[in-house]
This record gives sequence, structure tokens and C-alpha cells, in this order.
Amino acid sequence: MGIGSFMSSTVVLGIVVVAFAIAIVLGLMRRSRVAAGGVAIGGDAPNTLAQWTEGETTRLLSSAEVPGLYLLRPRFLSKAEGVVFLLLKAAFPRHEIFARIRLADVLQVKIGPQGMERLRAFRKIANQHVGFVICDRDMTIVAIVDAREPDQLINPRDQKLEIIKQRCLQAAQVKYVCVYPPQLPRYRELREQILGPAADLV
Repeated sequence: MGIGSFMSSTVVLGIVVVAFAIAIVLGLMRRSRVAAGGVAIGGDAPNTLAQWTEGETTRLLSSAEVPGLYLLRPRFLSKAEGVVFLLLKAAFPRHEIFARIRLADVLQVKIGPQGMERLRAFRKIANQHVGFVICDRDMTIVAIVDAREPDQLINPRDQKLEIIKQRCLQAAQVKYVCVYPPQLPRYRELREQILGPAADLV
């Protein structure tokens, strides 16, 4: 091998080493910018999120079109709930009665808690429901009523959720009554329990 050939090989090897080193440096710089949330992903993140949201919505729409995937419930209220609903309609003829309402539609997290504290407070009520909500003509919430069937089995998790719900309602200082069919109170008694002794005047 001649001197010229040796020098050419050395030059080529040097160029390869330099190119490899530049590639490593650029890779490290890009990684550091991505970790810091810099320009490397700043412009692409909204587009990526929008594409994911659009794709997820499309997937949900396509799944909703599957024949027979959804069925109409045979009853909106159970038989026990239906009996309690009729009791409430008789006890509060001048009020509005709403059934199966989300607890988050009844309560709201008070102004003050922020960040994770506010999120934890909202999670306590996000997936819970109440049986009935009694409102006056101005749609002001008067009381919350739940119906419990005597043979209804409640697992330990549901028992804990029930305690959390009752504590949240107690903290909000809203009247809460639980009715246990078939042992129903007289509608006058229930009316006085919620509206007070002067209930007949309301």
C-alpha cells in the first residue's frame, strides 16, 4: 500500500469519525430539548393531541354503529324506586322531583382548593349518584332522597362509597333522607321531616 493510498484511507476514516461524533452530539441536544419540553415537541404536541382526539372520536363513532350493541333498559326506575317516586310526588305536589341524578350535578367543589386537592375532592363525587332530588319552583335543591331495597346486597366497596356520599352531603348541609321500601313513611311525615312543621303552608 502506497503513502497516497494510506493518506486517503486516513482522511476517509477521519470524516466518518467526525460525522459519527456530530450525530451523537445532535442526538443528545435533541433529547435534552425534548426532556425540557422545548421546541422539539412544542409545535408538534397540539397537532399530535388533536390527531389522537380525532382518531379516538372516530373510533367511538364507528363502535356506536355496531347493530345490537346497545339496548333500551326495560325500566328507568326499579319497582322500589318507582314506589318512592310516587310517594315523593304525593308528598311534594308543588315541587319538582328528579330521579337518578349524578352527585356532581348536586354538589360542587367550593372555591379554594387547587390542583390535586381539588381533583381529589371532585373524584369523591364524580361517579356517584343519588336516587331523587327535590327542588322548589325556582329549581333550588331542597333535599336528597335515596331508596334502599331491603334485599339489596352492598359489597364493601359500595359501602365505603355510600359513606363518602353521605359525608359529602352532610358537609354541604343539604337534607338527606333514606327510604327503605316496602316500609314507607306516610307522605305527611316525610313532608314534615324535610320541610318542617309548617310544611302544609308551603
